[in-house]
Amino acid sequence: MPRFPAPVSDDAVSPLRHRPFVLMLLAAVGTFGGFALLLPVVPLWTVHQGAGSVVAGASTGVFMASTVLAQFAVPAFVRAFGYRAGLVLGALLIGVPTPLLAVFASAPAILAVSFVRGLGFGLLTVCASALIAELLPSASVARGSGLYGLAVGVPQLVGLPSGTAIAENWGFVPVFILATALPLVALLPTLGVPRSRPKDDSLRGGLRGALDVAGTTWRPWLPMLAVSTGYGALATFLPIVLDPSTAAVALLVAPGAAMLTRWLAGHYSDRTAAPGRMLLPALFAGGAGLLGFALVSESGGSTAGAVVAVVSVAVFGVGFGVVQNDALVAMFARTPAAQASVAWNVAFDAGQGLGAVAVGALISATTVGTSFTLLAVAALAVLPVAWQAGRAPRRSG
Repeated sequence: MPRFPAPVSDDAVSPLRHRPFVLMLLAAVGTFGGFALLLPVVPLWTVHQGAGSVVAGASTGVFMASTVLAQFAVPAFVRAFGYRAGLVLGALLIGVPTPLLAVFASAPAILAVSFVRGLGFGLLTVCASALIAELLPSASVARGSGLYGLAVGVPQLVGLPSGTAIAENWGFVPVFILATALPLVALLPTLGVPRSRPKDDSLRGGLRGALDVAGTTWRPWLPMLAVSTGYGALATFLPIVLDPSTAAVALLVAPGAAMLTRWLAGHYSDRTAAPGRMLLPALFAGGAGLLGFALVSESGGSTAGAVVAVVSVAVFGVGFGVVQNDALVAMFARTPAAQASVAWNVAFDAGQGLGAVAVGALISATTVGTSFTLLAVAALAVLPVAWQAGRAPRRSG
């Protein structure tokens, strides 16, 4: 029977009626809070210790690299130990090593702690997003994905600026304590999640499994990679390109719009039972937002340019949020939940790193406007794939 049958009444499919799913959301709030607090603070701490900007950037790079490495290993892990074990171990690895940053403040120690915390984040992200499909009935998956977007988005909206503010006003140690406590507190709801393993016993590991997933998810995967690359570039270069006040507004607008529209997209997708159909207009909005930002990125700080820049970033955020939700739901419709979650999370995390690195290299060789124009063109070039993703056949089961 189809993976996504026609939805029933709202009350019958409400994800908030599923207690294990709600507990998973609560666990995600705590662990993502610990992640978000330290994301901007660890590079600041590195510079504060005199390690320099190269090591500061490497602390984030090492974190994201180990995250992606761990994500590839999650399908085998959950087959052996289950999703709850992945959530518990992920929370422990994110929280427990954090105090070591204050005790061992050398560059190698900071990078080592970042690597271990990245492993935990990789486990967390894949297990949590896979549980959307594993815990919920199929008619609730899109709405559940939207709620999960809120659960991980709100801690980042609060944590990213709060971590920096706490460090600047009260010192780094209070941030480290809070970033340790939140993931450990999140262990309580995590223990209420069932000891489930993947429902689908056809999971394959290694190269064969990776090729199987690539063959079934590449259509929604490419739009996800395109917008996450754009998000990584914007998050990295907005504070450099725009004046501080405009950049602060833009950095709030982009993730805020993405979080809201991901949630709304979940509601809409559950009603239409057509995963992937929103990828085309959403990717177009993302590309248009990048192009608009490119056109005003060298406006010299004029008021009109600042307004257009914020509006462009907001348009991008709208497209980014919808693509996040629709791409994940489309992947769930094509392959087992654990492998779909790996594919989606790799596109998200690798795309952000790619955006920062690629646009940085382009800016050094050309201009900011040219660099973001090329990024927009690359995103818009994926539109035919996004159109196909809404019409490709889906797996049964």
